[in-house]
Amino acid sequence: MAASICSSFNNDMVIDILARLPVKTLLRFKSVSKPLLSLITNPKFISSHLHQSTKNSSLVFHFSHNEFPVAMLYYTEPTTLHAVHIPSSMKDYSFKPRIHIKGSCGGLLYMELFFGCCVFHYGLWNPATRQFKKIEEPQQCINLLSEGFCHSSKINDYKLVRTGYFLYPATRRTRYDRRRVDSVVRALVFSWKKDSWRTVEDGALLGGSFSDPVTVKGDLYWKVSGERNYLANEELVLAFDSSNDVFRRIELPGLINQSNPSYTTTITEFKGSLGLFVFLEYSTSNSGFDFWVLNESRTGGNIRCCWRRLLTAGTLSKIGRPISAWRCKIILKNLMGENSFFLYDPISREIIDVPILSDDVYDYVETLASVDGTK
Repeated sequence: MAASICSSFNNDMVIDILARLPVKTLLRFKSVSKPLLSLITNPKFISSHLHQSTKNSSLVFHFSHNEFPVAMLYYTEPTTLHAVHIPSSMKDYSFKPRIHIKGSCGGLLYMELFFGCCVFHYGLWNPATRQFKKIEEPQQCINLLSEGFCHSSKINDYKLVRTGYFLYPATRRTRYDRRRVDSVVRALVFSWKKDSWRTVEDGALLGGSFSDPVTVKGDLYWKVSGERNYLANEELVLAFDSSNDVFRRIELPGLINQSNPSYTTTITEFKGSLGLFVFLEYSTSNSGFDFWVLNESRTGGNIRCCWRRLLTAGTLSKIGRPISAWRCKIILKNLMGENSFFLYDPISREIIDVPILSDDVYDYVETLASVDGTK
């Protein structure tokens, strides 16, 4: 039977069926035959499988102090958590590290591991294949402003981006002096394919207070505010094109700065576009939010950006604060001081309680991609 299947690998229908299978099943197939092994490890098939996986994404919840610091919430089982075991390759010094998820994109998690005594490791983890790889730190020391992890399907590369002010040695004998900080913001970009870092200088880079990053179609977005911002105390969005390592600035909707001053903003991914929550606090017992979506169109080398208000939600004081979006639902964080969540469907107005006391939540899809891009 296996031989007949293998002989049909040129059939697009068979390949399409295999691309819809879970990673765990495909890993078992690798030992069935050489043709299956060749197919499953083929970069084009891995990309096709990842494309199918994005239709069935999960939520990853992170716990700071727990026997299983990472857990999955599957869309088909919206109330059941699945513990994720830490592979032995992630352990060091004979004990489990404290884990901090810093990013999730394209099936890989960007992790920070703390082993105590100021010993930090950074690495890429594939929960589906249980592979982990430590990322070597760049030689250049940086006074960090922002960090982000993304996957570009256009060039099939995962990238880690850090922006900040470079630090320089005080003398040849000393390492880095935090009093000697460059006044220009630069970026350090790690390429999964090349397994190396490069420095990027771009006039769009700026200082300020950065939000957590958001990935949209493989590109990174941060909301930036603060005195170092060229818009004074107003806010803007900094975007990173992961295919070309180019940054650009995007202004927020003009109506925001004219509205009630008691508001906060949060960016998110929504149906392949950048979304913006504007959380309005009218009083201590009355709150709601507007939801905007960014439409981007390219004409030649120029990108035209236009914000469109998609939704206005009424009183939400008994629900929560919007923090993200997942599968056309809005993730709300409990306002009562507990780190629990709700899923809100803006169409049906259904509210699903997710009674999970978690520190963070991330979108996740399975992938066959190796954590080592050079192989």
